[in-house]
Amino acid sequence: MSVSRPELLLSPVSQAFLMCFLQMKPSYSILNLGLGIGAIERAFHYLCDKQLINLSVMKSIELSPTVTECVQRFFHLPLSDIEIADALSYINTVTQQYDVILLDFCFDNADDDFLLQGDFLKQASNVLSESGELLFNYCPYSEAALVELLKLLKRDFISVTVVEFYDLKNIVIKASKSLGEVFDEAEFAMHPVINMMYSEKGAGIKKVYSF
Repeated sequence: MSVSRPELLLSPVSQAFLMCFLQMKPSYSILNLGLGIGAIERAFHYLCDKQLINLSVMKSIELSPTVTECVQRFFHLPLSDIEIADALSYINTVTQQYDVILLDFCFDNADDDFLLQGDFLKQASNVLSESGELLFNYCPYSEAALVELLKLLKRDFISVTVVEFYDLKNIVIKASKSLGEVFDEAEFAMHPVINMMYSEKGAGIKKVYSF
């Protein structure tokens, strides 16, 4: 993180999550499954303070009480916005709908890859609103796993966008419940939200695929 500007998103993966704001809405309800160091929360609340977006809900789920305590202590995120729970279990208890679900987990092997197991993707789709979007970080540990994941996503979502980066094995995948516009990298780079959050333009995007 930047000490002088802690609201900035320095990771290309986190920057790509800003794609959720390309779908213009009067307000956004967001569920972030995994708090980490609170980078997404700091950035989104900053954008809200600058009146570039309006957040009706920003809910973060974190398994570790220690992580939650540190983030609240140093970054002063509202206690009401964070719930200590296991993300996989929590998604099955959600009763309200969200416009966006964010997920920043990485898997090195099939045994840990819960996206290919059970009904997580179907449940995420159920939790999302009619035009909702699921955005997540993914590390393709095998070609077969990536192909299988894309097949599962197309079962529960109408359109899928894959963002590939320079110098990173990770990709970001956006799965949408509606047929949105094809991702335009130039439009993305010029968007006021993106301009506000980038320390430098470009964000390392190498190629974008749409399915």
